[in-house]
Amino acid sequence: MRIARFRHGARTRYGIVEGNEVAEVRGSIFGRSQPTGSRYPLGEVKLLAPVVPSQMFGPGLNFAEHLAHASGITGQTRMAETPNPWHKGVNALIGPEDTIVIPYDSQAGIQYEGECLAVIGRRARRVSSEEGWACILGYTCGNDVSERGWQRADRSFWRAKAADTFSPIGPWIETEFDPRRGSYMVVRLNGREVQRANTRDMHFDFGTLVSYISQWVTLKPGDIIWSGTTGAPENMNRGDVVEVDVEGVGVLRNRVGEERRPRSRP
Repeated sequence: MRIARFRHGARTRYGIVEGNEVAEVRGSIFGRSQPTGSRYPLGEVKLLAPVVPSQMFGPGLNFAEHLAHASGITGQTRMAETPNPWHKGVNALIGPEDTIVIPYDSQAGIQYEGECLAVIGRRARRVSSEEGWACILGYTCGNDVSERGWQRADRSFWRAKAADTFSPIGPWIETEFDPRRGSYMVVRLNGREVQRANTRDMHFDFGTLVSYISQWVTLKPGDIIWSGTTGAPENMNRGDVVEVDVEGVGVLRNRVGEERRPRSRP
């Protein structure tokens, strides 16, 4: 089942995507919901970020193939024995077709990181790895946009990975997807494939990540856990179109823009 959050007219609603339509539902997608009887063509609605989480966590370095690239930024030279999660600010959240904005004071430029995201469906506190899987409602696509200069310069990822617009997610939540079966996460930049990873190669799987985080932080419905990524990403430029395609989930598409530099004050 594909659960979408969308805007039609002035109202924001939830619905179930069925073919080229979305069937509106009322109630909670994390509890009881029922159809309203209203249906809309997908071409007539604006798909939004499928949830508004209270918190998001990146997993830390989570793909062995990303180690060589990451070591030049973070200094980490081997895979960790336990997850090293970090907060990704919810202020960075945008949805499908929204614009990723290059900050005017970025000197290194910004890069894509295509990832699979787990959406928490029920409260998780001190759960086991197996229980962690049961706490996941479904999965969506995400682009962990990164500014490498800031990543090297700062003691945390607070702006390098969480500046405004640096967290596109969508287009919906797929509840029947299982990353343990192995699915490709592909990034295309202007139609050219530039990144490919597989969920089966995650160093710490989603059950482990949910369990680990929940030992100290209570995860709530709607919260998001990112998968991590692999490869050596390239810079994105104004006018680019970037797509994150998670096999079996969907395609997240965004354009890249540039923040206008403010005029100097006299």
